Amino acid sequence: MLSNTDIRALVIERQHIHRPWAEDLSSLIRYLGALQLDAIQRITRAHHHQLYNRLPRYHEAHLAQAEQRREIFEYWSHAAAYLPMAHYRFARVRMDRIREGQRHWFEKNAKLCRYVLDRVRAEGALKASDFVRAKGGWWEWSDEKKALEQLFHEGELMVSHRDGFQKVFDLPERLLPSHIHTDAASDLDYGRHLVRTFLGAQGIGRLEEIAYLRRHDKPLIKSAVERMLQSGELKPSGKELLLAEDEQTDPVAAPRRVRLLSPFDPLVLQRKRLQRLFDFDYQLECYLPAHKRRFGYFCLPILYGDSFAGVVDLKADRGAGLLRVESLHWGRQPGSALEASFNRTLGQFARFHGLAPERR
Repeated sequence: MLSNTDIRALVIERQHIHRPWAEDLSSLIRYLGALQLDAIQRITRAHHHQLYNRLPRYHEAHLAQAEQRREIFEYWSHAAAYLPMAHYRFARVRMDRIREGQRHWFEKNAKLCRYVLDRVRAEGALKASDFVRAKGGWWEWSDEKKALEQLFHEGELMVSHRDGFQKVFDLPERLLPSHIHTDAASDLDYGRHLVRTFLGAQGIGRLEEIAYLRRHDKPLIKSAVERMLQSGELKPSGKELLLAEDEQTDPVAAPRRVRLLSPFDPLVLQRKRLQRLFDFDYQLECYLPAHKRRFGYFCLPILYGDSFAGVVDLKADRGAGLLRVESLHWGRQPGSALEASFNRTLGQFARFHGLAPERR
């Protein structure tokens, strides 16, 4: 059975935080399974931050270029995400469920969906602002925006690209490469895919972690886990699951250097898992009222080696050309090596965003 030290080393090694990904962006997203999107732009959007930490010489334009080459596409994983185009048939499972009546966020307006789809078919790629706005109630979305989103979740429309941060929708037949399989994967194949992808990128995990934010997928995942344990494809390690090929793994210890992680990074996304594996109590506080925040609006976890040393609240001040440190909280008094590594990483992080680190 793996020790706690081995588990932490394995998880960090598999996440390619300290050891950069050696291949291209699209293969990294395929390895991770999904790249979560988020609209918050306190510094930069979360998906760019996740790629920056894993890909040498990453530039924000690289993501759009991969989408233009149709190597990745935007859809829904555990949340809004970029997915590998090669995994389209797994996304079809959810699309078919939505089309068959599984509710997403609101009731479907079939008549308006037909109108919106007909316009895209006739006029080409369109975004919500291309339609006459009719007042809706949900999140202040127009009725046409709701129809576009419904068709997107059903797989009747795909996102061609984003204009700013606004989705531009088009027909799948205009966007899907000819070699992509468009039939939905079987339940067993889909469940097994979710299990293998999670454990491949995370090293170890539990059923509830593989099924995180996947309520409708949980029965398929549970069934796949049972079958994979019976066949020997999965092995238990205490309460953890790992792939059979990893049972005798000997992970390399993480180097003692700092990485600043996005709050939406897959290494820290599941807060209960983070607490269990790394004894790190972390919460993204931007959703809390100001008087309830302990550390700051948009604190980033500070990873140092195989443990978390604290959090730092950063904000991009584009007008001044600075990356401002709003607050910095260490779990314990940092030594000189940790402080030096933090300052070096902060400077690199600022330069990636075209900023200078604020003098402290």
